[in-house]
Amino acid sequence: MTGIAPLYGIKTGLNEAFLIDDARKRELIAEHEGCKEVIKPYLRGSDLGRWNSDWAHLWMIVLPSSNDRAWPWADLGDSAEANFKAQYPSLHRYLKPLEEALRKRQDKGRYWWELRSCAYWEAFEKPKLFYQEIQFHPAYSLDVEGRFGNNKTFFLSTDDLFLLAVLNSPLMWWHNGRYLPHMKDEALSPVAFRMEELPIAEPTPSIRAAAETAVRRLIEITSRQQQTQRTLFDWLRMEYAIEKPSNKLLAATDFDSDTWVAEVKRIRGKKLPLTAAGVKGLRDEHTRTIAPARALAAETLNLERTLSDLVDQAYALTPAQIELMWQTAPPRMPIPPPTA
Repeated sequence: MTGIAPLYGIKTGLNEAFLIDDARKRELIAEHEGCKEVIKPYLRGSDLGRWNSDWAHLWMIVLPSSNDRAWPWADLGDSAEANFKAQYPSLHRYLKPLEEALRKRQDKGRYWWELRSCAYWEAFEKPKLFYQEIQFHPAYSLDVEGRFGNNKTFFLSTDDLFLLAVLNSPLMWWHNGRYLPHMKDEALSPVAFRMEELPIAEPTPSIRAAAETAVRRLIEITSRQQQTQRTLFDWLRMEYAIEKPSNKLLAATDFDSDTWVAEVKRIRGKKLPLTAAGVKGLRDEHTRTIAPARALAAETLNLERTLSDLVDQAYALTPAQIELMWQTAPPRMPIPPPTA
């Protein structure tokens, strides 16, 4: 068993008040630098990825309830708001117009500007394994950046890389397809007590060491691939007027040069035909960016297969059992079945 109780992300009760973007963060800090200490990076369920999450540069104003933290205003009663305003003037100015809605929340702290009580605030800023409230794929990721999560996320307070390997493995997805409650479109609901009771094998030292090495490399590759995708889409927007990439374009590492050019041409349509120079620019970018990313994608698959084998060994599966697992695999296994 994991033996680790899953912890729930923050339920603000009014996201428009507490969840902000980069521009708003800069504005608040420019007005009062001291508020920087309570503005934390956060992840949405949609940001959570496999091995490494893709942070969208979003921020949470983290003002825990006075029931949990000894704020200077905690016991001031009617004078509390004046103290809050003195401590964080830019936050008070920003939140004050939302006071009525903040007061109406069911989930709030002792005062209207605070978040509801939570027994594990400090856990958010420690290493942890994030996962989604609704699972369409096995997408567990390590966070060592002290990021918070919204109410569409859960996390386990551990940085155990072997556990991460197991959670992302084909074997565990096969198991969870039979163990976790099913939702619409065969999505899984990772009910907390069931996550705590997942059967986790104890690996040998050699299996653990090999798995940890593979997981570290997968985290590194995933981070690089996410940055490559962001850079590539910024370039397409600036150079080729593609504001929103197609689902097919999101998988650019599947493309050879011809397919890449053809997809960009299709998206632009007849109103924006590609010039010869435009085609050359796309082919050059494929060589510069996509070809190396394709090599990393191939390495990723090899590492995933290695990890799958290591997890199977940790559980002492026989070849017949492994074959049966793949024969009875649920939808959306994380990697293709092994070839004969």
